[in-house]
Amino acid sequence: MLIIEKLNLKEKMSEGEESIADFVLTLGKDIHKYSTRNIAEATYTSAPTVIRLCKKLGFKGFDDFKKQFLKEIEYLDQQYGKVDVNFPFDASDTMMRAAHKLSHLYEDTIHDSMSLLHHDDLQKALNLIKYSHSIHVFSYGTALNLAESFKEKMLKIGKNVIISNNLNYQLYEVTCIPKGDIAIIISYSGETVNIIKLAEICQKRTIPIIAITSFGENTLSQLSSVKLTMSTKENLYHNIGDFSTHLSTHLLLDILYSVYFLQNYDENYQNRIQKSSDLESLRSSSNPIISYGDE
Repeated sequence: MLIIEKLNLKEKMSEGEESIADFVLTLGKDIHKYSTRNIAEATYTSAPTVIRLCKKLGFKGFDDFKKQFLKEIEYLDQQYGKVDVNFPFDASDTMMRAAHKLSHLYEDTIHDSMSLLHHDDLQKALNLIKYSHSIHVFSYGTALNLAESFKEKMLKIGKNVIISNNLNYQLYEVTCIPKGDIAIIISYSGETVNIIKLAEICQKRTIPIIAITSFGENTLSQLSSVKLTMSTKENLYHNIGDFSTHLSTHLLLDILYSVYFLQNYDENYQNRIQKSSDLESLRSSSNPIISYGDE
């Protein structure tokens, strides 16, 4: 979850902390001019209250908070794409206009996701996958459906992926992950209670975590070995389809599959062809474009 969203939500904040949150939101970029003391004076609170709010939001102190807040504002200033990510079409649009707007949203999301992807993070994630025995994927909702596609691709080239679909069992299953395996945990906010419990158990058991989550610091990213950042444009609740979040997640999972595939390209391709031939022999098509090349 973005810092701005946390400041707006004001969950479990005291009256003084709420005043500080409102003031910080009005400051925006100008926060770089302010110290803890300045903010305390402007909000008729105290320096310890400012620091307490920063820690409540997941930061070490005010300087750490200010640094990340400014980074977030800089990122959000680059957010303006061709359409409103939360409401890409409206009631007055025709079918084709809505379709074109959605295609623009996809373009913006892919561009944004790639701008947030860094070589060293991807290399670290690849190494974790490459040297693991199996990959365990944890999430909730639609992200689990997206992970099924990742699982299918990986299984076809001989890499075992385990997805926990029973939400009641996830906390038990994570305690059974053997040494040598890794976890991929997907969460847009990075603050969902059960997701954090899963990550804490992994960390305690020294199970490496690849986090797929939103821009900025959150509890999940702090508990993870490496973080891959989703496009963070959508409001957590006020949108009409979670289009951007789902697309960005799917893209990152496909990228993980692709970079792993590259490690043994010829062998993985042969494995995929062989498994498809052995297990999908009943599939056929009269369309020459999609039929098998050797038919």
